[in-house]
Amino acid sequence: MMSTMDPCPSYWLEYSNLQHTKHQLIREYLNGWFPKLGYSHSRVVYVDTHAGRGRHLQGQLGSPLVALQTLLQHKDRPRLLERCKVVFFFIERDETNFCELRSEIKQLGNLPAKIVVNTSCKDCFKVLHDVVTSLRHAGQEMAPAFVFVDPYGFKIPGRVLRELMEFPRVELFVNIIWRELDMAIRQERLRTKRSGMADTLDSIFDGSEWKDRVSSDDFDERANQAINLLREKIGAKWVTHIRMLGDNDVTRYLLMHLTNHDAGRDLMKACMWKVCPDGGFYVRKTDDPAQQFLITPEPDLGPLAEWLRCRLSAGPRRWKELIAEVREQVWLPTHLNKVIRELRRKKELVADDYRGRFDPINNPRLSLRVGEARGR
Repeated sequence: MMSTMDPCPSYWLEYSNLQHTKHQLIREYLNGWFPKLGYSHSRVVYVDTHAGRGRHLQGQLGSPLVALQTLLQHKDRPRLLERCKVVFFFIERDETNFCELRSEIKQLGNLPAKIVVNTSCKDCFKVLHDVVTSLRHAGQEMAPAFVFVDPYGFKIPGRVLRELMEFPRVELFVNIIWRELDMAIRQERLRTKRSGMADTLDSIFDGSEWKDRVSSDDFDERANQAINLLREKIGAKWVTHIRMLGDNDVTRYLLMHLTNHDAGRDLMKACMWKVCPDGGFYVRKTDDPAQQFLITPEPDLGPLAEWLRCRLSAGPRRWKELIAEVREQVWLPTHLNKVIRELRRKKELVADDYRGRFDPINNPRLSLRVGEARGR
């Protein structure tokens, strides 16, 4: 029988830059997600699978209260709630944490009528599997949902996540303890006989492909292989991730956003650029979360300029085509526009039908100057 006790109670004593970044990303994303989905649907859902106490012992808000406060303080909340009910579903299996969480929610007082909070003191993955099964039996779709999965260990059942992603409007935000998961993978690949840990890894990756596909000798490349395999097995079109570094500046966690929607990919990329303005998409535990950027770091757009030259070396392209293609990269459309302007200024690039700006109406035809194209 699975223990219902918090396996890491000391977690609530600490609030490092890693927790701060997770919560900042949730806040930034939900600020855009609530109105994007709420204006077009009568009901949206936020799920926190390991909701915890609701507040760290130093006073900082935990993810459930971060999500709730994001909606309560949203500038468009009154208009949004005229059209949509927002349901928060907080799951926490530890009874002590659960009671603290309910107390924190109670202290918020009476919530607006269309903000509904449900709590459950059960195993989250069983709860989610039962919800999926019930909806399927009833022939119903799940309402648009943002599901935050932040377990205390790395044992996440991939099949449950895949079942959730089969609903067209579900997005996942998953935090994986990569250091421990990587250790389990490497140890298991060295064994001559299959052990119980192999079954656990099969459950995480929803199959045994991890043996051959998460096999690089390089630590960071193995992380990339794991991310790509999880995206594929969970059934997401897009995965956007940020690396969270431990005390020794080595990746400790992989925080992944999985979605089947281009708009979701674009929004999460924009959020990650806000928390990592230099484009590194990694955060250190040792950084001070209270420190603000006095001067916002400028990303190196040289690789993007080379990407653009490579695309145009094959022939002219329309601006909107390039905007769609850059979605697969780490860069934002604003970065691409900046590079296009700079290459035009340097007279490397020609933009036909350019009216002085890039917007949904204008769609200039871009090409390298003849000398540039021939020289590459």
